[in-house]
Amino acid sequence: MKKSLIALLVATLPAAAFADVTIYGKIKGGVEYNDNGVTKQTNIDDLGSRIGFKGTEDLGNGLKTIWQVETGFAIDGNKDQYSKSSSGTFANRNSFIGLQGGFGTVRLGNVSNFLDSDMGTVDTWEYNSDALGLSIFTRDGVRLKNSVRYDLPTVVPGLTAAIQYGTKEDKTTGSQDRETSVVGLGYENSGFFGKYAYTHQSKASTTNSYKANDKHRLEVGYNANNLFVGLGYQQEKGGYDVVGWNNYVAASFTNVSIKPTDDVKTQEVALTAGYTFGAITPKFTYAHANNVKVNGVSISNTKYDQYVLGADYAISKRTTFGAQYGQIAVKGTGNKDLKSFGLNMVHAF
Repeated sequence: MKKSLIALLVATLPAAAFADVTIYGKIKGGVEYNDNGVTKQTNIDDLGSRIGFKGTEDLGNGLKTIWQVETGFAIDGNKDQYSKSSSGTFANRNSFIGLQGGFGTVRLGNVSNFLDSDMGTVDTWEYNSDALGLSIFTRDGVRLKNSVRYDLPTVVPGLTAAIQYGTKEDKTTGSQDRETSVVGLGYENSGFFGKYAYTHQSKASTTNSYKANDKHRLEVGYNANNLFVGLGYQQEKGGYDVVGWNNYVAASFTNVSIKPTDDVKTQEVALTAGYTFGAITPKFTYAHANNVKVNGVSISNTKYDQYVLGADYAISKRTTFGAQYGQIAVKGTGNKDLKSFGLNMVHAF
């Protein structure tokens, strides 16, 4: 009865109430087999499904109100560590309200940073397991909560630039919140692209890692004529939390005493190449991290090498099947490699 009343109410609303509103999203699911050297497991996973609503209102004189509400949900019924989806909270993905005009674009809310919206080009995979894509390398591409972002107007075709600031609203002892600033710059022309982002994170209140972090990422490549080649490099310096792959090399840090005031430095590189033959796109990724440095001293067996090989098959304009095999290889006694195989299906609407 309630559903019928809602349907009747929606049907009686004027068409103008829905003007300039777009509904969009992706349904992404897969089957993954993972072997971490200790446990072998097959999972049915959501791979980051989402639904969004966005719209605009013309305010005159070239000025527009813009808004977007995007929510992640898990089609496998989970919202835990086994699901890539950020399911559980409405507007938990890129959601904002703002203004757009000749001055550029201003948005505030839970807004994607430049690394999330404009970069991550080397990560062309759909996956849940870290071994099947570049979640480690692209870990800093996030939605920045409690933030305001300004995108400069397009003065030069192909040139993009943005600055963003996220507040540190939770200042209690033990909080992981950091005051965050992001600057992004990109340029694309005739298929060639180059993009750079700098991120500064203030000290955290937690005693485990309160040192400020400074992060740089550069991506260059070519994406045209059925060919994609992307190369990414990033360097991070700050507290121990800049080591995004510490779960895989934890044994190598057992005898290393890292204090919150220590300088920790990481360097990583990633390369992805793919070519489309009709509906099929075979592709390959290689990623590498150097040994972590603590106060300028290299810590043995704290690097990793990663390989991903697979292909996508576009069965239609909106539906794609994918398959890939990946491995994160680490060294050192007690460290464990992660090997995974995955099949996925993605439908965009």
